[in-house]
Amino acid sequence: MREKIKTIAQTLMVVVTLLFGWGIYTVVEGAKAEKQANLLEVEVQEVVETLEAITTHTLPNFERANNQTFIESTVACVSYIYNTTTDVIPVNLELLVAQAALESAWGNSRFALEGRNLFGIRTYDLREPHMLPSNNPKKWGVRVYMHECDSVQHYINIINNGSAYEKYRELRDNGVSDSLKYVETLGAYAADKKYFPKLRSIIKKLRTEYDIPILN
Repeated sequence: MREKIKTIAQTLMVVVTLLFGWGIYTVVEGAKAEKQANLLEVEVQEVVETLEAITTHTLPNFERANNQTFIESTVACVSYIYNTTTDVIPVNLELLVAQAALESAWGNSRFALEGRNLFGIRTYDLREPHMLPSNNPKKWGVRVYMHECDSVQHYINIINNGSAYEKYRELRDNGVSDSLKYVETLGAYAADKKYFPKLRSIIKKLRTEYDIPILN
């Protein structure tokens, strides 16, 4: 009889232990599930907020009636890109505007007017939409874009990812804000021997003769 009671007691202890363990497992798994649900809710909310931000910004009209409107339109493109692209790294705005002015003759070059290309960006894939310069090169053309803002975004991508602009990115990562200090990092752009002096001259004009809007 004593052995039978002992056996029953041991069996009950095993059952209690199993039930206790199952209870703890259920609580832990429930907490994990709740945590995962909360994380998913946060991620969904972030996506919703991003989509709402994107839909509140519309592609700007690009005006070039004069130099000031060209500047304002270029900055509007930058603002649009920064507000509708989630993984873009900002570049030096004053330098971007100065290069756009130099490369496109303030938006009035043939490539800017017909190809909406503000930076003289080339393509070596002649299956892409392109225009040929007057010297009619065989291996490359000047990219054609649907909108001027597309060329601005391509320029930002080139600066952020091109191997030729590592020094530029190094200055930016070190907190350098003066656009004049970036000029000589643009050797890959400098087809003209006077490119750097011309670019510096435009930067100085931007500071004294024009207003660069603040990004929204």
